[in-house]
Amino acid sequence: MKKLLLLALLLSSAASHAHTASAMPRAQTPEQIVQRHYRNYSQQHRCFRASPSDAELGYNADYGGEFCMRQTKREIRQTAQGRLMYLLYTGDRFDFGKGESTGGRVQSGLAGIFVLKQVRGGWQLLAAKPYIEIGTYGVAPEAKYWSFRQFGRARWGFMTPMSYLSHGYASSEILIFTHNGAGKVSESRITTKTNNGYILDNCRTNRDTGQPNTPAERQKCRGEWHKLSASFRIMPHARPTAGFYPLQLTVSGFDGFKRYRNQTFLIHYNAAQESYVEPRTYPLANK
Repeated sequence: MKKLLLLALLLSSAASHAHTASAMPRAQTPEQIVQRHYRNYSQQHRCFRASPSDAELGYNADYGGEFCMRQTKREIRQTAQGRLMYLLYTGDRFDFGKGESTGGRVQSGLAGIFVLKQVRGGWQLLAAKPYIEIGTYGVAPEAKYWSFRQFGRARWGFMTPMSYLSHGYASSEILIFTHNGAGKVSESRITTKTNNGYILDNCRTNRDTGQPNTPAERQKCRGEWHKLSASFRIMPHARPTAGFYPLQLTVSGFDGFKRYRNQTFLIHYNAAQESYVEPRTYPLANK
């Protein structure tokens, strides 16, 4: 009887371990994990063929198309969770039939970020944001424009600058993609330059008549003109929020008749929105 009971316990324990093992994600290579999202690989062009659905895209979903995704950066850091790998993939819109990049002015390129945890036998996916529409004319930012930065004691991420010119307005921003230390990669956008002088012709002429501004018109226009820029710095010695250091932006320029000269503003991480949020007091906010 005792032998039967012992055998039953051993079988139960073995079944329990087998169930646990099957429930755990299988260790894979980084490339195998990425292919779960980008699905097909082109041997001819040496890139993953990404075909995100409308639901997976955000801004320009109506334009569709395929992207040729290649690894742009790979960083490994030892953390409290263990050894983590941070992967950045970027790609342009691509016509695989013609073997060339495509895309119009209103279309973007694509980026993807993957955070993997090292386990016995390989890697497991910890967090991913595989479909980030970024860039212009169907082209994603080149590798030289991306940097890998530490945004907290155990918070890492990629960032890249972006610039825009549309309808007489020029602006630049920093796009930050951070891992929260758990299962999510989040996006933050911080404006670093803004100028509406192009649409105002720097207050030289009247927009309606095309004639030179009168002194009164020039004075009114100057009150509407803004030209601001900000330098960016992570503050590792300041008090963090949700594990993220605040950002310091040093602003110079003018907004109407108000002038700024190397004035500093702090931007804190907003835990509820899971991103850095520009405060209303930041002069470049909502410009």
